[in-house]
Amino acid sequence: MGLDVRFPESLEARLIRRENRFVVRARREGRELRLHLPNTGRLAWLLPGTRLRYLPRSGGRTEGRVLLARDGAVWALLDSAYAEAVLPRLLERWGWGFVSAQPRVEGSRLDALVRDEAGRERLLELKSVTHVQADTACFPDAPSARALRHLQLLVRHRGALLFAVLRADAERFAPCPVDPAFARALRRALEAGLWVRAVRARIDPAGLEWDAELPLYCGA
Repeated sequence: MGLDVRFPESLEARLIRRENRFVVRARREGRELRLHLPNTGRLAWLLPGTRLRYLPRSGGRTEGRVLLARDGAVWALLDSAYAEAVLPRLLERWGWGFVSAQPRVEGSRLDALVRDEAGRERLLELKSVTHVQADTACFPDAPSARALRHLQLLVRHRGALLFAVLRADAERFAPCPVDPAFARALRRALEAGLWVRAVRARIDPAGLEWDAELPLYCGA
């Protein structure tokens, strides 16, 4: 199978430190760079010396935008915009169609309005997953009131929740124990019949390929 999305040409750097939630310092060819980090997760595995791929730019407060980071043997996609851009291709796996992006509901903005295989319109939220431990992808990697609010909204509206695992080394999905409130809410949502899937992507500097659906382990 071919790539579902190709990334723009990127450059490699080494992480020096994370300056704040949105900015990292990195080094390339002996020069220090300030790069935008489009991922607000805790990313505990993003340590000094980590290999990064970034998209260079001129002007502005940073010299580029982080695209990928290397964790052990795999690349992880840190810019979820590329996963969101090929959501329509992923939906085809289940016979679903894409209707529109960024619907606003109850004061919140979700990722998409989609049409399921029965022709019914549903709200859908795509959550990017970049944390993997012992072959298990988990979300969120820090307590997230926003993720809990979105989950509760999807339950009320009979929507759909898709976990996009943006690295290739996961064999299953589970909620992270760091946020027990989300884990409990996800378990109740599944019991109530919420449509939930976790899908792994294979990532390399060339692009993204949707790979396999992962089993969900959400507790008893």
